[in-house]
Amino acid sequence: MRLKGYILCAVWCAVLFVLPALASGRPADIVPERPAAGRDSSKSSRGGWRRPDSLTPDSVLVSAGICDSALTVCDFSLAAMHPDSLDIGVWVVPGRDSLTQEERTQRFYDTLQVRADRSGFWKFIHGLLVVPHGGTSQLKPEIVDEATVYGVYNGKRIDSIEFVRKPVFDPARSYLEKGANAVHVTTGVHAIKRDLLFREGEAFDADAVVRYKQLLRSREYIADAAIEVLPVPDDPDAVIVRVITRDSWSISADGSIRGLTGQVKGELYDANFLGTGDRLSYQLSLDWRKKKYEGSMFRYYIPNLFGTFYEATLQGGRSFTERYYGATLNKNFIQPSDYGIGAVFENVRNAMYVRYETATDTVAASYMLHYNNVDLWGGQSWYLPDIGSSVYATARFENVRYLSPPTLYEVEDPPRNPDELPVGPGLNPYFYDRSLTLAAFGFYNERFLTTSLIYGYGYDEYIATGYRAEATFGYMHSDYQPGWYGGVSLRSGGFTPIGYFMGDMSVGTFYSFRQRRPFQSALNLRLNYFTNMLGRRKFKLRQFVSLNYLNGWNRSDGFYEAVWFTPASGPRAMHDSPLGRNRLVVSAESVVFTPWQPLGFRIALYGFGDVGFLGYDRNVFRNACYATVGAGIRLKNEMLVFGTIQLSIFVNFGKHGPMSNEWIQLTSEQRMQTLRYIPTRPEVVPFQ
Repeated sequence: MRLKGYILCAVWCAVLFVLPALASGRPADIVPERPAAGRDSSKSSRGGWRRPDSLTPDSVLVSAGICDSALTVCDFSLAAMHPDSLDIGVWVVPGRDSLTQEERTQRFYDTLQVRADRSGFWKFIHGLLVVPHGGTSQLKPEIVDEATVYGVYNGKRIDSIEFVRKPVFDPARSYLEKGANAVHVTTGVHAIKRDLLFREGEAFDADAVVRYKQLLRSREYIADAAIEVLPVPDDPDAVIVRVITRDSWSISADGSIRGLTGQVKGELYDANFLGTGDRLSYQLSLDWRKKKYEGSMFRYYIPNLFGTFYEATLQGGRSFTERYYGATLNKNFIQPSDYGIGAVFENVRNAMYVRYETATDTVAASYMLHYNNVDLWGGQSWYLPDIGSSVYATARFENVRYLSPPTLYEVEDPPRNPDELPVGPGLNPYFYDRSLTLAAFGFYNERFLTTSLIYGYGYDEYIATGYRAEATFGYMHSDYQPGWYGGVSLRSGGFTPIGYFMGDMSVGTFYSFRQRRPFQSALNLRLNYFTNMLGRRKFKLRQFVSLNYLNGWNRSDGFYEAVWFTPASGPRAMHDSPLGRNRLVVSAESVVFTPWQPLGFRIALYGFGDVGFLGYDRNVFRNACYATVGAGIRLKNEMLVFGTIQLSIFVNFGKHGPMSNEWIQLTSEQRMQTLRYIPTRPEVVPFQ
């Protein structure tokens, strides 16, 4: 049995880390296979890779239509639209439609336009349902290595940088769109310039250009971004970089209603305040049953303060149970050789739902918390060309002080819920006053590949590939449970011929030399996978699979010393989720991307299923099993700043059949980002 366990462990590690690590990079001297000369390009060719013979970067760019024959004008945005025509860093997808098919499709759209122009009614219907063929609205599921495409100009001097800013609707086809463009303040040049990672007079660096494009497209006020490279006619060693951006509609509103309690929240925000790229939001809270004003919350967020790449947030106000006043300043790692730094100052008073079990009692109620939090961190990375990776070191100090004991806010069952939570040795360590000092060292490598139709619905997405290996240690001072901390984490991910794999593992524990025992130990494993795009017609399908395993031992009694299912970590929206210290969740989701675009909203249909095991038994499969089955629809408009509208219907099952749950959910999510490999502030392995 022990040998069998070792074999299973080795297989698990190979799947989790070796395969993604092998997929995270590709040899630079390998390009995709292309049809032979004289071969009919309208026929499907076998996908694959081959070594270049007589091909040169210039000849490839000209044959692909990215540059003209004189290499005087190059539009690399075409690489994302037609990557199957490139022979640099692109995996050939068998069965792609030929150019002749594209022409037939365009003629079909032209015919619809001509017929729609004959009638005002059909013209209205046409404008409602049909988005002009081409541009960013095309389905582009291929993978493009833009760093290799732009690499033909590496080392050339950047003579000048030009900026072209486009409005939300370009072109504006209706009076509504023209009116929206007139009201919208286009992002200022200074907001685009402040994200630049290169300057005039410097040598062209393809990696920096790709990171800059990824940074621009991560801004919620930018719907799309492209970079063109134009050689200088009189200077073969110089280039002109042209940055083209198109705005999102940045003014929007959000709100929520809490059942029949009468509590209503409404939020109005502008994610591009006066064209600065800053976000200003105002939240109003009302209780319509009591006819009472419950407070306001203001928040101002600057994504890049004065071009220093510092993110700054200032927030304050109150809303029902929440009283928050705080400020944050944060700079993340961006370049391979870079630094990161951050500071958080908070005064928080808020009600939190607390749930835990002891040997004699169960607590489940909302408790009012009031605490101050100071969190400081910083670090530095150094790029090592010999290994193609960066080494880094980070440090962090966090101080949490509770200004009053957690007090019962909503009386649900007084015999089970004490007026004040008991906090002491071995009980509720989440509410200890504590000072935590951590340091971390590691190696990492990260690069981006461009694709689409993963978490978005047409705009280009940058998927991070690479790895990160990190060791963390530190000390926590607490009145009840001080101790030293040690942990390691490994993460790797990349594309393979069958899809994208990402594996993540972290394990850590505190140790008390006074008591000579470990405490608050945790193991976190995660595996994510999604397939290549399936389907050759208008409807495209992608399959997602994820596995999450969480195990805690040497834990105390109290809040977050046991875990339960949450919407992000288990059977979705389950009521009365059980507790446990050993949780395994396997999820699968099939997403169908449709060609329908009413009013510019892309539509995706999806079905999903979750299977979860949760309990206190060390063998996770001996714990109780729960499942979720459901389906839904997602709507996303690339030109609007608000998130993806998601409507889902589902049912949960336990060992005794269907369980109580929310049945229907309507949510709005912002653009989702895949996991990154850049260093962040040191963390204790989470157990939540």
